[in-house]
Amino acid sequence: MSPSRDQRATFIDTAHVYLKAGKGGNGASSFRREKYIPYGGPDGGHGGVGGSIWFVASPNITTLREIAFHPHITAEDAAPGGGNKRDGANGEDKTLYVPLGTVIKRDGVILADLKEDGQRFRVAKGGRGGRGNTAFKTRFNTAPKISENGEPGEEFEAWLELSVLADVGLVGFPNAGKSTLLAAISAARPKIAGYPFTTLNPNIGMVTHKGKGFAAADIPGLIEGAHAGKGLGDLFLKHVLRTKLLVHLVDPAGFGALKPEKAVRVIEKELKQYHPLLAKKTAILAVNKADLPEAEAVHALLQKKFKKREIFLISAATGKGVSKLLDRVIKLLPEIKVADLYKPESAPVKMIVGKTGGFLIKPDKYGTYVVTGPRVEKLIAMTNFNQPDSWDRLRRIFRTIGLDKALKKAGTLEGDLVRIADREFQWSDTPAPTGRPSKFAYKYRKFDPDSGIA
Repeated sequence: MSPSRDQRATFIDTAHVYLKAGKGGNGASSFRREKYIPYGGPDGGHGGVGGSIWFVASPNITTLREIAFHPHITAEDAAPGGGNKRDGANGEDKTLYVPLGTVIKRDGVILADLKEDGQRFRVAKGGRGGRGNTAFKTRFNTAPKISENGEPGEEFEAWLELSVLADVGLVGFPNAGKSTLLAAISAARPKIAGYPFTTLNPNIGMVTHKGKGFAAADIPGLIEGAHAGKGLGDLFLKHVLRTKLLVHLVDPAGFGALKPEKAVRVIEKELKQYHPLLAKKTAILAVNKADLPEAEAVHALLQKKFKKREIFLISAATGKGVSKLLDRVIKLLPEIKVADLYKPESAPVKMIVGKTGGFLIKPDKYGTYVVTGPRVEKLIAMTNFNQPDSWDRLRRIFRTIGLDKALKKAGTLEGDLVRIADREFQWSDTPAPTGRPSKFAYKYRKFDPDSGIA
């Protein structure tokens, strides 16, 4: 009887997490006011930097269980700036340890592959602190009433996948003796019993033979149809992808109604159907249980059927032939190179509009022109709309980056609404009170995404 997926016990090799880095602290807008000190000037400090979220690879961690059970990961927000040029404290970073071989993905894009001890990756960056009004002082504006809000930290969902790092993968039908062989050649102590599917999790052991060392993994659950979800094979086949060499153990008694020769072909077909790369891996056939009467006959038959293959006759229980098998393994391993399947990728580049780029304009079903893009959305988040001077500065930036012209080209008319992030603005060709042309009126309001209207 095939085991259920709930029987994988504490071994968890995937995790869906929700990441939220810390927000940067708000900058302060204040002025020095002390007796007998004229013209004190602006003295608003800057906000601190929000905490980031880091993943660190560690050989002491073997499963994603802890992260999978606590998927909401948040870093600390930073403190705001204060008067007297006091900068806010930075938010504390959040560091989590993951097993070697952890692949981090966002929207299907590989961000990082952590496969070396101590390798660090900042998966979510904390927001930078907003500048206080001391940063905006110029000889033309000696008393700026402008400060920035802190930048929001990165917030998104990510997927973690563990692909076990091992040099040698032990594959074969249940009860072929994979766990027994691993226990015989390493210090690993997997559960061993005389019934199928005893092993429910991949087990890794460090093997030392004639001064050479390598990691071997027992890959459980392979049966016919494993690539399509039968047994546990589809859950653990991915752990074979990183291996350099496969040792395919064959039970001389076959498996169920399958004879040994047919059993070999079935396993190799399953590997190929899961991933074409597995069909190209160097594989050694080893007939296990040499102490059984039919073992020598099966070994001779397989040598006749697979003339170009290396086939060993071993007994994991008694140790017969195991040393010769390991001799061949340590000779082959240095010659084999593994393709890097998990290369970090760049996020797909979107089409951009505008003189300096960085935004897209698209009308929604309500007739509002929606502007999207990381740069303009960050500008909105960091603008303090309670300060008229900050609003004037934002309009000047919109003109500089070409947003005004792009909106007009997109067909925006007098009185139309323009939405950027969670703010809606009213489009206007009327010049601003300063005499400078401005395409946005002073009126703005916060957008309510639940109702679809402001």
